[in-house]
Amino acid sequence: MNIAIIGIGNILMTDEGTGVRAVEYLKERYLLPDSVSIIDGGTMGLDLLPYIEGKEKVMLIDAVNIGREPGAIVVIEND
Repeated sequence: MNIAIIGIGNILMTDEGTGVRAVEYLKERYLLPDSVSIIDGGTMGLDLLPYIEGKEKVMLIDAVNIGREPGAIVVIEND
């Protein structure tokens, strides 16, 4: 399976680059198969499209304000 895990965020802004720090953690502590790409997406926005193209699964890690307590983990699927 061809998978991309992309961390999004700005380490200089209020989200402290949550997604970026998460993928750094994964890279440092886990040996993942070649079929899994770990990507620091930073603030690339639409420039991430080439990294997503052709992937069977994509996981985006980011901080979002959804009205829940800080640190809550939320899964948003499909749409």
